[in-house]
Amino acid sequence: MSAEASDPPSDSAPTEQGPATSKVSKVASEKGQGKLARLEVSSTRVEFRRGPLPDPADLEAYNKIIPNGADRILKMAEAQSAHRIEIEKVVICSQQKQATRGQWFGLTIGLYGLSLGAYVGISGFPWLGASLGGATLVSLVVAFLKSKTEQAKDLSQKRAAVEPQHEDSERRRTPPESQR
Repeated sequence: MSAEASDPPSDSAPTEQGPATSKVSKVASEKGQGKLARLEVSSTRVEFRRGPLPDPADLEAYNKIIPNGADRILKMAEAQSAHRIEIEKVVICSQQKQATRGQWFGLTIGLYGLSLGAYVGISGFPWLGASLGGATLVSLVVAFLKSKTEQAKDLSQKRAAVEPQHEDSERRRTPPESQR
């Protein structure tokens, strides 16, 4: 049961010279000619793709399977993009109206609170009037600061969702050296 190092490669064996071939040669020389050595080399390639369109090779395959398949996919992606843009316009307009309405309501409540505090203070209860006016101002400042903090938090979450965190790992992942 001996294997010769000069056996011609079979049709199923890879003929490409590379790290795997050098490892096979190294193992064969370490084991010697009197022993049979078997080394399996496997390679895994994983690809991740983000976006509305498939890979160009996939588009070409769709064209072969479905007449004008790539064109249909591109039209579908364009329609989806236009739909998203329209929805974003509506959402932004609605948010602007809501913010404007909130500012007007805040101004109205603030003016009523300060007016009530001033009236109560002039009526002979200065501590109560100052408390009402101060509480009104503090509540408006807290509401304003809280809304700004939430806006910044939402913006950072949206930014994190859009930007890929590990761009290299999303494109191609190769197994570690120990698994090759």
